Amino acid sequence: MNRRTFLKSTGAGLLVAGSGMAWAQSAPRPLPLIPLTDLTGGIEGRISLALNKARHDFGTGAQSETFGINHDYLGPVLRVKQGQTLPFDVVNNIGETSTLHWHGLHIPGDVDGGPHQEIAHGATWSPDVPIVQHASMNWFHSHMHGRTARQTYSGLAGVLLVEDDASLSADLPKTYGVDDFTLILQDKMFDGSGKMTYALTAEVFEDGFEGDTLTVNGAIAPVAQSVPTGLVRLRILNACNARFLELSMQSGPITVIASDGGFLAAPVEAESILMSPGERYEVLVDMGAVDSNALNVNMDGGGGFFASLFGGNAAITVLTLTRGAEAGFDGAMPRRLANLEPLKASEASVTRSFQLEMDVGADLAALAASWDNFCGDAGAMAINGQPMKMDRIDEVVRKGDTEIWRVSVDDQLHPFHIHGCSFRILSQNGAAPPAYAAGWKDMVHVEEGWSEVLVRFDYEAPKDAPYMYHCHILEHEDCGMMGQFTVG
Repeated sequence: MNRRTFLKSTGAGLLVAGSGMAWAQSAPRPLPLIPLTDLTGGIEGRISLALNKARHDFGTGAQSETFGINHDYLGPVLRVKQGQTLPFDVVNNIGETSTLHWHGLHIPGDVDGGPHQEIAHGATWSPDVPIVQHASMNWFHSHMHGRTARQTYSGLAGVLLVEDDASLSADLPKTYGVDDFTLILQDKMFDGSGKMTYALTAEVFEDGFEGDTLTVNGAIAPVAQSVPTGLVRLRILNACNARFLELSMQSGPITVIASDGGFLAAPVEAESILMSPGERYEVLVDMGAVDSNALNVNMDGGGGFFASLFGGNAAITVLTLTRGAEAGFDGAMPRRLANLEPLKASEASVTRSFQLEMDVGADLAALAASWDNFCGDAGAMAINGQPMKMDRIDEVVRKGDTEIWRVSVDDQLHPFHIHGCSFRILSQNGAAPPAYAAGWKDMVHVEEGWSEVLVRFDYEAPKDAPYMYHCHILEHEDCGMMGQFTVG
């Protein structure tokens, strides 16, 4: 049963989901600003990231048990510069083994933070992470095999912004918290007392965990922010475990300037953009001609089913920008952003195929019931007939080769992520990708047929520290829809 079929067959569950937005107040609360650590001017000593147990109020008045990275929920926004090496000390204080994966970074496998770089409780992991790529929005999150979903949902996630000389000198908004904002979007479930909940069932494994309440930077939406007149930049991360989000603006089209791996060739206007879990986009909002504008999100990922169920308005306002009296960024909307080379599929020397498979015979209900005592190779889902195994290498890639990776599914919507690289999408669901997804990416989704990406691997990943490729529905990843590859 695919995700949409499951939603349509559980009307009672949808009514609960609809009423879950009762936690959202009619009056927006202020947008929380995630603390920024700006390292572009230089690094002194080592960079400490502490994974901690904590408590956090999402806006319900109740303290939920959470994880955080240097904070009570989520982690900091780290702003770094191309050419730096980041000397991290990651300290694990959460009471269980974890990892910290640098999602989107082009780095060697031994510092990638995947399942093989475990950090025991009380231990410190000290990777020196080189920053070689161009300006881009990346993030870091738990990648503990078998516990990625719960640990990330609980708060082990943060944002890493890479800048370069071109981005720092570009005529774009870049004053953090004034005209440049980072937004982490997540869906949550809360119990009757207002505490965040997370529970695994066979249905959750099937579809991934989907909450009924949207949060922005750890606060229940809607939120609001006063901004100066002029252009405003929103750097947006979909950090949901499984939910696809369709984003649009209240006043006119949404203007996209960057995707996962960096700037587009030029701004792209779209009526809406579809964001899979793990995906990032940067957008510009012109506050020079309007008193207010709002970022709206359709939590059904554009499928429209919530719209038909709840009277034709599936989108909710998550962020309202109101224009203040002060003058802000006075530059014009850019015409050009980056030089993107044309796609050259003919340069690929290898084509690999990956079939994502939901059911390889495991009892999902029994697996969910015993999951609290489990961390390892579940074997309930698979890629190319092989559930994830920590001691098996699935693919061997030659460093420097250009390849085509073809990803196919049966009928369920899956986001696919490849470690250690950025790629270009040749086709998505058998067609050309939308213009806003035509730049550098590390996420592609597929629902019907297949998607193809053109990718090159320039950094080594040995057998004891391989890269991962996997579905980025985190419960699917935990359940075995992941593989490993070396580069050398």
